[in-house]
Amino acid sequence: MSIAPNSFRGDGLSLLKKMSKRYDGKWYKSVSFEQKTTRYSEDGSISAVNTWYEAMELPSNLAIKFDDMDKGNGLLFRNDSIYQFNDGQIAGSRVMYHPLLILGFSVYSQPVEKTEAALITLGFDLNKAYQRDYNGKQVYVVGALEGDETSNQFWIEKDRLLFVKMIQNFGENRIQEVFFDKYEALGGGWIAPEVRFYMNGKMTLLEEYTKIETPNLNAEIFDPKRFIEAKW
Repeated sequence: MSIAPNSFRGDGLSLLKKMSKRYDGKWYKSVSFEQKTTRYSEDGSISAVNTWYEAMELPSNLAIKFDDMDKGNGLLFRNDSIYQFNDGQIAGSRVMYHPLLILGFSVYSQPVEKTEAALITLGFDLNKAYQRDYNGKQVYVVGALEGDETSNQFWIEKDRLLFVKMIQNFGENRIQEVFFDKYEALGGGWIAPEVRFYMNGKMTLLEEYTKIETPNLNAEIFDPKRFIEAKW
């Protein structure tokens, strides 16, 4: 019995297990890079360009400093929380599951059950999945059925099992699309040095990574009490 090329026998959970198994013990544990952050206005013009300094320790820690490593302005994602810093002081914190951190990185280095629970909390229906063509390659789509591009969903390249696209429906006619692009090999895994954000079809943000390294990072970088002095 033949199977149609775009068929996919499975669900989101089975795909997460495949992703985890493919890179088990191979994916890098930490990464740092400089990020050129370009924001776009409603008319498509550039409204701001900034440099962010980022350090990540998998599976769930990400430190971001805005513009200057010494001023203490930025964000810290630690486990399932986010902290915002102004001049080294915590300006706010709340529970947050970072979908891009989870789908682009954490999925390869944490228990599948944790990834599954976080994605369900974020509103992805892991029982819905199908296969389709995307930019000349086959991808798995989880969170929607064929023809639905408004429900919360993530797209995974079939060959390398890498995250390439996410759609989030925020309601009130606000649909965000995020693309991970230009993947390159890194430390037993991969990284997408270009990330593009769109809201209702209009580009809002472009992230471009340079000086990508896989260093040994000091745990204090991800301590909210040490954010202002943390360097990498």
